[in-house]
Amino acid sequence: MNNFSNFQNIIAQVKQDLPSIPLASPWKTLVINAIVILVSYIFIFYILRIWFRRFRSDAAIMTLNVSKIPALIISILLSLKLFLVSLGTTTFLTTVQKSFSAIIIITLTFWLVSFLTEVVVYYLVEFAEKSEAQWDDVLVPLLQNILPVIVYLTGGLLSLQAFGLNLTGLWVAVGGVAFILGFALQDILGNFFAGVVLLIDSPFRFGDVVTLGDGKSAIIKKVGLRLTTLYVIDQHCDLYVPNNSIQTKSILNLSRPTAHYYYTLSFPVKSDADPARVIELMQSVILAHPDTLGNVDRKLQMLNEYFGMSEEPTKAIQKREAGQLRLLAEKQVNTLLAKVEQAFDDLSDKISRMEDGGLDKEEIRNLQRIFMDVCQMIGMEVLSDRLVRSKRVWLEESPEAVAAEGALIGLIRCWYQSWLKDPDLLHEDRIQLPKYWEQKINLLKIKMNKLFVKVSKTSSDDTRLDNAMTSLRMWMQENFKTTRNEWQEPKIWVSEIQQSERNFSVKFYVDDITLEHCERGVRIKSEVNRELTWQLRRSYLSI
Repeated sequence: MNNFSNFQNIIAQVKQDLPSIPLASPWKTLVINAIVILVSYIFIFYILRIWFRRFRSDAAIMTLNVSKIPALIISILLSLKLFLVSLGTTTFLTTVQKSFSAIIIITLTFWLVSFLTEVVVYYLVEFAEKSEAQWDDVLVPLLQNILPVIVYLTGGLLSLQAFGLNLTGLWVAVGGVAFILGFALQDILGNFFAGVVLLIDSPFRFGDVVTLGDGKSAIIKKVGLRLTTLYVIDQHCDLYVPNNSIQTKSILNLSRPTAHYYYTLSFPVKSDADPARVIELMQSVILAHPDTLGNVDRKLQMLNEYFGMSEEPTKAIQKREAGQLRLLAEKQVNTLLAKVEQAFDDLSDKISRMEDGGLDKEEIRNLQRIFMDVCQMIGMEVLSDRLVRSKRVWLEESPEAVAAEGALIGLIRCWYQSWLKDPDLLHEDRIQLPKYWEQKINLLKIKMNKLFVKVSKTSSDDTRLDNAMTSLRMWMQENFKTTRNEWQEPKIWVSEIQQSERNFSVKFYVDDITLEHCERGVRIKSEVNRELTWQLRRSYLSI
């Protein structure tokens, strides 16, 4: 009771100290609201801005930028609405209040559109550039173009309704029109949903080279709302196919699982020729071409001896020098990549053995230390945001290691830069090739950071860390860059034997069929055919 009495005395004293204006006065409430709005505005848009600048992401700053004016307008209008409510209810005041409500909805609509386009869509576009999926490359522009229209229409209707107009009939009419349109546009909607399925469960990516049912080779350019656009290579034209039709067609994807497509040639050779000699000569000629796949060491050995003998000398020398630089750079990449893959395998095996009995603190620290050694091999180091109280840490590219060309990322860049010296590349290749490999490097950084979080938070009960290591290692081998495999070596065998001749079939892979406007494979096949014919005739082995 004493506490209650003291509280009442305090209230009475406060009332005596207040000005003569009554406590519930509308004008005093308006003044208090104005002060609250001013203080809140200064705190949110000036003081918080200083704190938000410490973050790596500028999403919070961008949100403040697009919210600054709308927040001020909405706050003032809400305060005025409360002030008008306290004055009473008249026809004029009610109309003004409805006008304020409509303006608030319109302001909220413009703010929402600005927030979606300048903050949400911006970061979705950034995410789409770094992700391997292609659905976001289509859906993000779709959201960017359609979502503002939907928000504006919805906001406009709600503002009219807030102003006092009865829109019940209009909503019913809109529903009826939507039903009629849905029934009339069945094919278009079917193609739309088929396109969404193609994007989510995609049998191809943009830029993939495919062979259609009629034997034409084409490039996947775009999956639209209704149509899939393909570029037909031989006819130099675009082909538009409804999305429903794409789902029912058998498509041979020449770019999956890799862009290393193989070609086959057939050569008649004298029946009395030594098969071992013929096979050795053919393998040497194929390996000598800089743009075919095979053991890099053997390719470097054969390059000067067998490549360009049937070509114009100046072009052959230029191509040979560029090919040698690229092969030497790739050899360094493959050597270090093999070490990284082996390090991941060893680390995964060690974790798998330790997990059976549980990991103690010393084992966890040891694993983290080994993992950081692998990160240094890739060219990444730990950075911390010391300005943020949580002191977040993450992996970032190490400028020193990359500049010294002793890290995988640096070697990858040296390799594709030496590839750009290839005289056969087109202007578009010199733009797309760095973009393609930088995207892969960014994906590697993202995946390494995800694994870094798992390693940093490893506990004694963790039983899935080895799976995460294996998953990253498999991704590097299948989707980043593979070291040379046996299946990539040229294959030669006797396909047919007759009295006067033997037919040898030759199978070889090219490095990337998507280059040179997807005509690289055709060019290489023609050059290998010419070189093999020249060498066989020179050795008196062909008929």
